[in-house]
Amino acid sequence: MISPTPCFGFDVSSTELCLTQADPFTLNTAVKSIPNTAPQILRWLKTVPAGCRIGMEATGTFHRLLADLAHQAGHTVFVLNPAHVATYLRSLRARGKSDVLDTRGIARYVLNEGASLHPYTPPTALQDTLALLIHRRHQFVKQRQSLRMSMAGLSLCKPQFDALIQSFDALLVEFDARITQTIAQDAELQAQRQRLCTICGIGPLVSASLTARLSRIPYANSDAFVAAYGMDPRPRDSGQYVGRRVLSKHGNPEDRRLIYLAAVSACNNPEWLAMRDKLVARGLSKIAAYCVIARKLLRIAFAVWTSKSSFDPQRLRGACAAP
Repeated sequence: MISPTPCFGFDVSSTELCLTQADPFTLNTAVKSIPNTAPQILRWLKTVPAGCRIGMEATGTFHRLLADLAHQAGHTVFVLNPAHVATYLRSLRARGKSDVLDTRGIARYVLNEGASLHPYTPPTALQDTLALLIHRRHQFVKQRQSLRMSMAGLSLCKPQFDALIQSFDALLVEFDARITQTIAQDAELQAQRQRLCTICGIGPLVSASLTARLSRIPYANSDAFVAAYGMDPRPRDSGQYVGRRVLSKHGNPEDRRLIYLAAVSACNNPEWLAMRDKLVARGLSKIAAYCVIARKLLRIAFAVWTSKSSFDPQRLRGACAAP
């Protein structure tokens, strides 16, 4: 459905913003660029009518200034998944890739798909800090593991390398402490995180990740929450043909990895272990079985969060009865 509201697309870089207004009758809209600075963005915002729809790709932190200022000015802002935008741009039969083509495609995407997109809401300072800490912790752990793998079996400089790893481990402890301190600044978030920790398999790190996500986005139901993690099975059917289901894998891959590891950990509990073995006996691989359990953990986490009540271990048998 084409929106009558003015729709703008932005291609964002660290220093420059390319922008255009969508036109339902042509892709060849005029594109201009402005510096990615607050004064220039505010100056441009004064030239457009109130209530516009403004779309941009998520680009680390470069899009945040535009998104926050446009939201403050009363516009509807969409921060788009780059993978979704790339798929849409291919459907426009573009003969190449450039800032101009991307800008026009994003504007067209907002024009045609805006009704089904989720508007951007700026995070609070606490939510911003928590998300940053969790993301930086993930990057830190990746680098530590990369160093360990590169030095495996090499005795050269081993004392110095061991000292470096000890420093990494100490900094990792500091990361975890900062995450805990950040959540503790909000009594309600702290209580919610403690409730999440009552779920089998959900530990300090996974509970912090769930807290960051659930406090930020008001998911309509548990299905939406599972889909946001990319843990929803994607059908591939046509006529009489029923294809093999695979995960959509949309969303943050680190969040998906953490909930998968939580499912593995949950199988230390006899009930979850029995469920995993039952799934494997039905022909699923262990990885697929853990994905089923991960989906259940997400649904349980959503129920615990929305009900504001701790998980009842007595209900675990019922939760495991119907995968």
